[in-house]
Amino acid sequence: MNEENIKKQAKAILDKFAKALESVKTGEARVERVQERRIEGGETAKISKDLFFENAPRKKDDCIEAEKGAWV
Repeated sequence: MNEENIKKQAKAILDKFAKALESVKTGEARVERVQERRIEGGETAKISKDLFFENAPRKKDDCIEAEKGAWV
Protein backbone atom coordinates (compact mmCIF):
# COMPACT_ATOMS: atom_id res chain seq x y z
CA MET A 1 0.00 0.00 0.00
CA ASN A 2 1.41 3.38 -0.86
CA GLU A 3 1.50 6.43 1.37
CA GLU A 4 -1.29 8.25 -0.50
CA ASN A 5 -3.74 5.36 0.02
CA ILE A 6 -2.89 5.22 3.71
CA LYS A 7 -3.56 8.98 4.03
CA LYS A 8 -6.92 8.60 2.26
CA GLN A 9 -7.95 5.71 4.51
CA ALA A 10 -6.88 7.60 7.64
CA LYS A 11 -8.86 10.67 6.56
CA ALA A 12 -11.94 8.53 5.86
CA ILE A 13 -11.69 6.94 9.32
CA LEU A 14 -11.30 10.35 11.01
CA ASP A 15 -14.19 11.83 9.05
CA LYS A 16 -16.43 8.89 9.99
CA PHE A 17 -15.42 9.24 13.65
CA ALA A 18 -16.05 13.02 13.62
CA LYS A 19 -19.50 12.48 12.10
CA ALA A 20 -20.32 9.89 14.79
CA LEU A 21 -19.24 12.36 17.50
CA GLU A 22 -21.73 14.93 16.24
CA SER A 23 -24.60 12.82 17.57
CA VAL A 24 -23.08 12.45 21.05
CA LYS A 25 -24.92 14.53 23.62
CA THR A 26 -22.82 16.05 26.38
CA GLY A 27 -23.98 17.88 29.45
CA GLU A 28 -22.26 20.23 31.78
CA ALA A 29 -20.59 18.42 34.66
CA ARG A 30 -20.77 20.03 38.05
CA VAL A 31 -19.85 18.72 41.47
CA GLU A 32 -21.49 20.11 44.56
CA ARG A 33 -19.57 19.52 47.77
CA VAL A 34 -20.80 19.86 51.32
CA GLN A 35 -17.29 20.64 52.54
CA GLU A 36 -14.49 22.40 50.72
CA ARG A 37 -11.76 20.32 52.30
CA ARG A 38 -11.17 16.67 52.91
CA ILE A 39 -11.47 15.27 56.37
CA GLU A 40 -8.09 14.16 57.65
CA GLY A 41 -7.80 10.42 58.03
CA GLY A 42 -10.43 9.63 55.39
CA GLU A 43 -9.93 7.63 52.20
CA THR A 44 -6.82 9.60 51.26
CA ALA A 45 -5.06 8.41 54.42
CA LYS A 46 -4.97 4.91 52.91
CA ILE A 47 -2.63 6.06 50.12
CA SER A 48 0.85 5.17 51.17
CA LYS A 49 3.95 7.30 50.96
CA ASP A 50 5.48 4.60 48.75
CA LEU A 51 2.72 5.10 46.17
CA PHE A 52 3.43 8.83 46.01
CA PHE A 53 7.13 8.17 45.52
CA GLU A 54 6.38 5.52 42.89
CA ASN A 55 4.49 8.11 40.81
CA ALA A 56 6.94 10.97 41.32
CA PRO A 57 9.14 11.65 38.29
CA ARG A 58 12.00 13.02 40.43
CA LYS A 59 12.85 12.34 44.02
CA LYS A 60 15.81 12.94 46.28
CA ASP A 61 16.25 11.05 49.54
CA ASP A 62 12.91 11.36 51.33
CA CYS A 63 11.55 14.27 49.25
CA ILE A 64 9.77 14.69 45.94
CA GLU A 65 11.49 17.27 43.75
CA ALA A 66 9.14 19.64 41.94
CA GLU A 67 9.56 22.79 39.90
CA LYS A 68 8.37 26.08 41.28
CA GLY A 69 5.73 27.54 38.97
CA ALA A 70 6.70 30.42 36.69
CA TRP A 71 3.89 32.48 38.24
CA VAL A 72 5.53 32.44 41.69
